[in-house]
Amino acid sequence: MLNSETNAPLILVVEDSVLVAMAIEDALETRGFAVMVASTLAGARELVKQRKPTAALLDLQLPDGISLDLALELHKLGCAVAISSGFERNSIPEGYEFAAQFHKPVSSDILAEWAGLIAVC
Repeated sequence: MLNSETNAPLILVVEDSVLVAMAIEDALETRGFAVMVASTLAGARELVKQRKPTAALLDLQLPDGISLDLALELHKLGCAVAISSGFERNSIPEGYEFAAQFHKPVSSDILAEWAGLIAVC
């Protein structure tokens, strides 16, 4: 979904590390995206109730759980999804091939470039 005020694609960032979230937010905003940030699954779900994002960048492990169910919910809403994880590369189970997967540490610029590719689709 586009931001109703700026007509920019809306990206949901779900990341519990404040500094990492700020870097991703900055990289996305520099590229013209509107950004919503949450540090928990519960916070992300509240934001999604208000506005459906175009794409979502999800940390796999959050304080209130693993983001796989949220990833599936967003995918079913038509949202492009990327999951980043510091776990082994095969830590995301089968059935989540719809999600781009990034291994941490990953540059905020790489995540923003992914969002840029998705937003033009």
